[in-house]
Amino acid sequence: MIKITDNDIELTRGDTETLEITVLDAQGNPYTLQQGEYVELVVKQSPESPDVLIRKTTTDGSITFSRDDTWELAKGKYAYNIRLEDGVSSYHTIIEGKLIITSVVDDA
Repeated sequence: MIKITDNDIELTRGDTETLEITVLDAQGNPYTLQQGEYVELVVKQSPESPDVLIRKTTTDGSITFSRDDTWELAKGKYAYNIRLEDGVSSYHTIIEGKLIITSVVDDA
């Protein structure tokens, strides 16, 4: 199950779910990615942690979490951000929040 509250994403550990991201321009209108641009989601234990736990990129706004992405994560809260990037020199954080991993009934 995936649930979004404000900027926090709650995801059941091991579930396959898709997160749809809409990038908006400064006026609040949908932004169309230009050639070479992409959206990247990065999840870490905390914003200061050097280790990336999950990294996903998309050019169409859909980020799919597979079972392997979260199965090894402990139940708890992780930091994430989503950035619009051009892969060269332009990086714009568009969302940041908590990724909350919940356990499943068959967890050992």
